[in-house]
Amino acid sequence: MDGTPDDNFALSSVFSQSYFEIPDYQRDYAWEKRNVKDLLDDVEFVYEQNSKDERETKLNHYFGTLVLEERGSIEPTDYEDYNVYGIVDGQQRLATIAIVISAIVDEMSNLEAEQNVDDDFKSTICDERQKIRESYIEYKDIERIKLGGLGEEAYEQVIIGGITPDEFLKQDNLVEAERKIARAKQVSIDRLQEWKENRFESDQFDYAAYYKFLNRLVQILTQRFEVNVKVVEDIDEAARMFKVINDRGRDLRLHDKIRSHLVYCASQSTRIKSEEIYTQFNDIVRNITIHDGFSDSEVDDLVRIHWEVFTSERSDSRAKRPGPSDIHRRLSEYQDFASVQRDDFESFIIPYLNSLETFSQYYPNLTNRDKFAQKYFEPQNDPDSSINETVRRIQLLFLHPSVQSATAPLLIATADKFGVKSDEFADITRELEKLVFGFSLVMSHGAQGYKNALSSIANDLYWSDIEEGDIQAIFNSDNQRYIGYQYKEVGVQKSINRISEKRRKITPIEEVISEFLNTPDVLDGSFTSGWGGVRNNEVIKYIMYEYERDLRGPSGLLSLSPYHEFRKNFDVEHLVPKNAEEGNKLENHEANRNRIGNLAVLSGTENKSEGNNSYKSKYEDIYRESSLNVLRELDGPNFTEESVTERGDRILEFIKRRWE
Repeated sequence: MDGTPDDNFALSSVFSQSYFEIPDYQRDYAWEKRNVKDLLDDVEFVYEQNSKDERETKLNHYFGTLVLEERGSIEPTDYEDYNVYGIVDGQQRLATIAIVISAIVDEMSNLEAEQNVDDDFKSTICDERQKIRESYIEYKDIERIKLGGLGEEAYEQVIIGGITPDEFLKQDNLVEAERKIARAKQVSIDRLQEWKENRFESDQFDYAAYYKFLNRLVQILTQRFEVNVKVVEDIDEAARMFKVINDRGRDLRLHDKIRSHLVYCASQSTRIKSEEIYTQFNDIVRNITIHDGFSDSEVDDLVRIHWEVFTSERSDSRAKRPGPSDIHRRLSEYQDFASVQRDDFESFIIPYLNSLETFSQYYPNLTNRDKFAQKYFEPQNDPDSSINETVRRIQLLFLHPSVQSATAPLLIATADKFGVKSDEFADITRELEKLVFGFSLVMSHGAQGYKNALSSIANDLYWSDIEEGDIQAIFNSDNQRYIGYQYKEVGVQKSINRISEKRRKITPIEEVISEFLNTPDVLDGSFTSGWGGVRNNEVIKYIMYEYERDLRGPSGLLSLSPYHEFRKNFDVEHLVPKNAEEGNKLENHEANRNRIGNLAVLSGTENKSEGNNSYKSKYEDIYRESSLNVLRELDGPNFTEESVTERGDRILEFIKRRWE
């Protein structure tokens, strides 16, 4: 089947007498809905073109090159011999062809079950359906494409078995590859139904015509879709070819490229096995994508964060060093890391993968504030307990994605060293929150002002408490940039001191208050040159929540909901309405309505019910009897410009104490 550049094969020839497997170095099934829809659009185009009476020659569709690795043979029956191939390049295309054909086979089965179809026709449908299934889906209980990896169970259940995509997707704890396989099948089913309704639905449904149409679709996929085939003889050549193919710009994720290189390294090693590397990397991917809302892009994010911490290389530092800046290229080409030219590359790969796996266990909860609260909040404990305080501060740290990505390396490194519930983790979080509050959330600067510093701190802390000789063995280098502090206890204290020093340098609390929070408009930055306000009402909400805690004292905290619940149920409130009617406005209303002294919080329900009612009306109806001290502390039904100033001074004095 190995062809020259001018030889193309129909997919029916490729599948004939062949079984296919996915090599360990390959990525999981990754096609999105749009990719499957594009394939089905191509099928429809070829169908329409070849259905035209005036067409003399049939249109074929070139489906790219397949690179296959010879893997011996198998005997599905006593009298047959099938070739087995590993798919080096073309997994996504071949797997999707099988998925689409499985949807067609299922539709034939539905047609066969129709009451209006006579027995002879049912027998014809059954025979053809079984023939197609054996040719492209499963023959003699052996899958024609053994998908493997994280998508294996989804493929077996949805494509080989009888579980519908909708039923499968209702399961909990599915990883991204599993969801993509089920979605690909559902897209195929939906398109078949669309074609059926548009082409065959009428007063009297033509079952025979529809059956011929389904058969024609299979013929187009298997006879009109053509590929060029390149066959390689051994795993070493296959892995090298896969690496070359995908280093030339194929649409692979960063973690796919890293996995393929590490599996290739294992194929060159007597100390580590490809299967073990493959399994461990799949576990890493599963640890991330099993969480709702997390996909392959988060796995790449994990790889980048971990690389910063593990190697001390940030994107800016890589740009200053010779050689490629892409992580997967540095990993594979540098003697410090996992170059196959390095005699003991295993000394890097084993600790690197073990460390990456540990990071993958922390990553989902240490990059998502809702997941963090769900996992670590302890409602039965004191609201001021170390872990509950940490949960509250994490809500602020992860308010903006850029802040989350900047702080995650240090948080994960600290968690790895001491544990999330440790005093050390609480101390780091406390200091980070003060830095982020002033610089990013109030002053509205990007996280770039401290991101690199935090990455450096994370690296030094991560390698603390590890013998220098062990570190040198991992990196094949005595470069001091890989070395951390002698003891981790010293490392965490040094880390806190460095964060504090950075904070006091770039965001002194006195400046945060005088030049930003004490301005006429803390929300939108009106009347303030060069500052656009905090830009996010939740910053004010967080300040008011912390102020509420301060007003209550320890004894009053038990009845206050935790912030991760509070933030969803309360809104920022203008005491004197922002758009107050004439007669109910503050003196110089425009310059006073968004001052911090005129801001509070109110439940969403109460806020909607009162709308733009006057301050006096809201005081009588809500504020005076409120469960919140930030409202109940108000002096009375009259609220003036002087009241705004006095209340603002009290809040600003609290802010100075709280974030100093």
